Amino acid sequence: MIVRWGLYLFCLCIFSMPLNTNAKEVKYNIDIDYKTVNFTGKEVQALTVGGGIPAPTIEATIGDVLEVTFNNKMDIETSIHWHGILLPNDQDGVPYLTTQPIKAGTSFTYRYPIIHHGTYWYHSHTGLQEQRGVYGALVFHPKKEKVPAKHDYVVVFSDWTNESPDRVMANLKKDGDYYALKKGSVQSWLKVLQNGKEAVKNRLQGSWTRMGPMDISDVGYDAFLANGVQKHQLGNARKGDKVRVRMVNAAGSSYFNVEFAGGDMTIVSADGVDVNPIKVSRLRMAIAETYDIIVTLPENKSYELRATAEDGTGYSSAIIGNGSLVAANDVPRPNLFLVDHSMHGMSDDNGDMKEMDHSKMDHSKMGHDMMSMQPKINKMQEYERLRATSKTTLPKDNPTREVLLELTGNMERYTWSFNNKTLKEADKILIKKGENVQFKFVNRTMMHHPLHLHGHFFRVLNGQGDYSPLKHTVNVPPMGSVTIEFLANEEKDWFFHCHNLYHMQAGMARVISYKDTTQFNQDILNKLASDSTYFRNVTSVQSNMTSGMIRASNTRNAIEVKYDHNYDHEYDIDAVYERSITRFFEVFAGGNFERDEDLEIENTAIVGFNYVLPMLIDSSVRIDSEGNGRLQLGSEIQLTDRGKFHWHWNTDEEYRFELEYELTKNVSLMSNYDSDFDGGVGLAIKF
Repeated sequence: MIVRWGLYLFCLCIFSMPLNTNAKEVKYNIDIDYKTVNFTGKEVQALTVGGGIPAPTIEATIGDVLEVTFNNKMDIETSIHWHGILLPNDQDGVPYLTTQPIKAGTSFTYRYPIIHHGTYWYHSHTGLQEQRGVYGALVFHPKKEKVPAKHDYVVVFSDWTNESPDRVMANLKKDGDYYALKKGSVQSWLKVLQNGKEAVKNRLQGSWTRMGPMDISDVGYDAFLANGVQKHQLGNARKGDKVRVRMVNAAGSSYFNVEFAGGDMTIVSADGVDVNPIKVSRLRMAIAETYDIIVTLPENKSYELRATAEDGTGYSSAIIGNGSLVAANDVPRPNLFLVDHSMHGMSDDNGDMKEMDHSKMDHSKMGHDMMSMQPKINKMQEYERLRATSKTTLPKDNPTREVLLELTGNMERYTWSFNNKTLKEADKILIKKGENVQFKFVNRTMMHHPLHLHGHFFRVLNGQGDYSPLKHTVNVPPMGSVTIEFLANEEKDWFFHCHNLYHMQAGMARVISYKDTTQFNQDILNKLASDSTYFRNVTSVQSNMTSGMIRASNTRNAIEVKYDHNYDHEYDIDAVYERSITRFFEVFAGGNFERDEDLEIENTAIVGFNYVLPMLIDSSVRIDSEGNGRLQLGSEIQLTDRGKFHWHWNTDEEYRFELEYELTKNVSLMSNYDSDFDGGVGLAIKF
């Protein structure tokens, strides 16, 4: 059984020997290619595996040797990672780190033994291809099934955007809240006031601690899919039938709340590993997790298994049975205005892990009897009730290595990191074979982060002691903490990252390297880690002046030009290089170029720093080459969903007040009053 740690040592022996020639070989040959799809009434070019989204489900049985050949029919390279699978390092599928990418017009064959059962999935690990359709389910069967069911179905939940994922990333780099208007989650002061005193208190408390308004997700999606459609018919079960549903969350950046219209769901497996059965009414699935549930049909009707995006922006459905449809409950949209920043992630609804008394339970039992013994959970959001079916303790005589990883981010730059360093900036995490490795995750951000470790299962220390569950992906809630531990029984290098696709792309990743066998080097890091340059341009043409900003930036560096110009030939231009030091602090150097009302020109060099003060006030201190210093303060206040108020003031007695009404994400109506250029109205264009 996979939950026995001795298996891992056994795996090493298997991987070091030729594959068993007597084992059954299970072979697949699958094309990866472009295909035009239409999920929302708009045709979009997608990437498909085997001609569809999701990819075909790949199945095998313990003892088999799986051989899958992927033929890349595209004009770009791709890759396939086997998510959650224990396999030889060179089969893991992370391009350049463990496996070479599948170049355009070529094929690659993965081949490895199946040594554990469960529900898993596979997907591209190249760029943002997973979001475009390169993902599918894996089902590895045991020799003998311990959880009998009359029907066995697979459902892959995912999210879909009609935009290019690269464009989504560029938009988020421009503004971390870019999709708030599309999602209906703009955190305006009008809505704060409408939600009463508690909401006002929470907003002021968050602003004072320099925490901006929180959101549950970053991206505004156009559809949510179940097996590639918004409503999928799973099968023809009848009254009284016991149905096993293998659920995969293959979303790019969406968590799902899952409910079944026919009654409670019984969880029997998490991340492919059997657990003591747990009855739940609602189950939250983090990105990249898998869960197996058992449901029983109460009548000869069709029952909806609904996966609702946690931010409340939509859902997809899998229908089980025949007859009239019984709909699942609507999941209320979360009220983010009533979340206390200081307690977020600490209560039952936000991830508190409570210990249960299991002393009177017989944990050696499995199946129907255990299902009936378990208490019911109305809303399972984290892992407090997950319990392994046998002991998962690590060898007590092994040395222990402890690693603290703070989950950090900067929404203004849309940068995500561990310990304030992105993958591009960080060294590998070095461990040694034979150690017990403990990772403590402390989330310093207001976002959920689903963390995935390749090539290993780890124990989630959730209060279950010796029976702590094994997983390969764990959610760390906002402002919360989670501790995991695993036996270092591998070799070479393995990827570890946030499985929110855009967070990973923005830097929240590391390489776990085994001392003495690591092959990781700077050349591999340069290929593995992205630090692209993104551009932003804002031009405001108003009756009294023209102003704007042109900016090119990556994770830490930016070149920015800001300009004001009236129609009497006066101008004021700042052109600087900025270096981000922390989330709240950056330094800059450059030049200021002015022509005043008398048409006198003054050009000076400037140096200084920007710092975010309490109440989210942006401060800037600078000194020029003439020895003149200046302090400037300013901020942006979201008044309504589309209305904003901007202001700034400095010690040169200059100030500006500006109202903006957002018509689209690219065009706004503007009005302003400036101490130098008087008042005016006009339009702002952003791209």
